[in-house]
Amino acid sequence: MTDMPSRQEVLLDAAIAVLGSAGPRRLTHRAVDAAAGLPAGSASNYFKTRDALVNAMAARFVEREQAIWATLTGLVVPRTPAELAVALAAFVRRAVEADRVMTIARYGLFLEAALHPEAHRTLADSAREIRRFGAQWLRAVGAADPETACELILDQMDGMILHQLAYPDPALDLERRLDTVVRAYT
Repeated sequence: MTDMPSRQEVLLDAAIAVLGSAGPRRLTHRAVDAAAGLPAGSASNYFKTRDALVNAMAARFVEREQAIWATLTGLVVPRTPAELAVALAAFVRRAVEADRVMTIARYGLFLEAALHPEAHRTLADSAREIRRFGAQWLRAVGAADPETACELILDQMDGMILHQLAYPDPALDLERRLDTVVRAYT
C-alpha cells in the first residue's frame, strides 16, 4: 500500500508540473493552486514567497529524481559498455518523451538554482548522489575512473536531452552516440 501524498507534496508536484509545462514565468501560487485542484491560497499557506516555493520544489524534485535513479540502478545492471549505452539511451528517450514535463521542470529548476542559493545547494547535493549511482554502473563495466567518467557522461546526456527537447531529431541514433561516449571513458 502506498502512502497518499501530503497536501504539501500535492502542491509541490503541481508546482513541478506548472514549471515543466508552462515555464518559470507562469510559476505562481495561483497557478500551483489551480494545477493541484486546491482552493486559492493553498500554496501561499505553505510557501509564503515564490523563493520559498522554489526552494521546497527543488527539494521535492530531488526526492522524486533520486527515487527514479535508485529504482533504475536496482533494475538495470549493465555488464558491458554497449549495455550501458543502451540503458542510458532508454533513459534519454524517456526523459524527452514520457517524462518530458518533469525534464523541462528540471532545466527550469537549474535556472532557478542559479538565483536561489538554497535550491542550488539542494540540486548540487542531488547531482553528487546521482553521480554516485552512475559511477556504480561505470565501475561494473570497467571504467578506470568511474566518478569522472560518470560526471562527463551525465554532462553529455544533459546536452543530448536539452537538444532533443529544444529541437528534436527523430533520426538521432542515441544508442550509437552514447556507445561512443561510454567507450571514450571506459
